Amino acid sequence: MMKIDTSEWGKFIVGDLFDIHPTKAYKMTNAQLMDDGDNPVVVNSSYNNGIGGYSTQEVTEKGGMITFSDTTTADAIFYQPNDFVGYPHVQGMYPKGKYAEKWDEKQLLFFVVVFRKAAVLCGFDYAYKFTREIASAMEVSLPVDASGEPDWAYMDDYMSAVMRESETSLESLRQALRV
Repeated sequence: MMKIDTSEWGKFIVGDLFDIHPTKAYKMTNAQLMDDGDNPVVVNSSYNNGIGGYSTQEVTEKGGMITFSDTTTADAIFYQPNDFVGYPHVQGMYPKGKYAEKWDEKQLLFFVVVFRKAAVLCGFDYAYKFTREIASAMEVSLPVDASGEPDWAYMDDYMSAVMRESETSLESLRQALRV
């Protein structure tokens, strides 16, 4: 992909776009919670999209949202496409305000990259916690349309192109492995 020119993007406060609060969590030990069921459990991890295991417990959160851990680094920011079981210290980002209905999978995936980059630059770690208060106050840059509103079509088109390019690369790899 070509480098993106962000010089004319608009600035937005994360807390104006998302209500950030803890996901609902069961008061169970990991062994009790992650009992090899079918429901993903999003934990405080920077790996595997934050999924630490699977549970037979009922899901507590709807998919189609962004999560992050307030106990690890900013690398633990992920888009969750599927319903999941929440976990202590996992924060959910729930779209709000006039743009609440505008966010879909591709725009949220785009936002994850922008948000993670801004957060990583702040140097969060196990001592300097990435709290929901800090996340809400952060300013991020997003592409804007002629009226200064987020450019939803740009984000959609860009992520569609990234997904096509990724699928092409994966198919080439599959082909090479068959030889």
